[in-house]
Amino acid sequence: ESLVNPDFSLTLGRQKKPRDEENPHGSEDLQAALQEPRLRLLLAGRTGAGKSSTGNSILGRKHFDSRLRATSVTRSCAVASGRWAEWDVDVLDTPDLFSSEVARTDPDCKERGRCYLLAAPGPHALLLVTQLGRFTAQDQQAWRGVKALFGDGVSAHTIVVFTRKEDLAEGSLQDYVRDSENQALRQLVAECGGRVCAFNNRATGPEQEAQVTELMRLVEDLVRDRGGAPYTNDVYRLAQALGGVSPEERLRKVAERVAQKQQGCCLQRFLCEKPKAQRTWWALALAVLAIVILIALFFFKEKNGKASEAHIEDYG
Repeated sequence: ESLVNPDFSLTLGRQKKPRDEENPHGSEDLQAALQEPRLRLLLAGRTGAGKSSTGNSILGRKHFDSRLRATSVTRSCAVASGRWAEWDVDVLDTPDLFSSEVARTDPDCKERGRCYLLAAPGPHALLLVTQLGRFTAQDQQAWRGVKALFGDGVSAHTIVVFTRKEDLAEGSLQDYVRDSENQALRQLVAECGGRVCAFNNRATGPEQEAQVTELMRLVEDLVRDRGGAPYTNDVYRLAQALGGVSPEERLRKVAERVAQKQQGCCLQRFLCEKPKAQRTWWALALAVLAIVILIALFFFKEKNGKASEAHIEDYG
């Protein structure tokens, strides 16, 4: 079974206009910095945030299945390819790999393994998709899931993409984030180096091309800052080292490594990252246990004391 869907060629950002004497879709120094003539973008986020629609907007054509539903429409990872300036661009759409339900929906880590293999040797940018005005507890869980799957270091390669750009009206996305009362959202953006972009996934023509160009400029700056190297970790390195084995065996070994990684993350969260409510519960449980032990000791001593008195009286 092929791990990669058949590619199709598209042109992203068709118009090429000068931008301060520089190609708006790229630059020669970035071409020199890139370790390969291909950019990989990985879409992540909670179910319903608009990952598939955003992928279609980037490609400039409907490829990923995108419908308004309460449950995830995307069932498995999928890749589509396009062109931007001088590079091929792979866009990887993902199903529900980041929620608290992933242990049930992907118990053997096979789909998470496929996600790794489809983006090997690593994504140049992870696009964390969230909906403008609705950064919820599910979004926070998705971000924790992203870091559990790829490692905390992925934040240095992450761009936060807000869907429903039309809700901004004439406002600025930077002002929206800065003035937001959602502390978790502000922390996320800060953790990702302030890299944010907004998409109206219903936009067409020049508006659609402009927002793709804005995103790709962020990707360009990110790639240049990282010296042209994609994000990598031990799982991506394993995937590369297994390049000569069969696809089935490669997937099996990568899935096993992902499972080990996930188990380690779960243990770490259990020991070090318990929510305050859970820590309070455990403290209360230990306090109740201590009280029960003290009461038992008290009654035991009382009983022994009375037994001793009765014995003395009988002896007398």
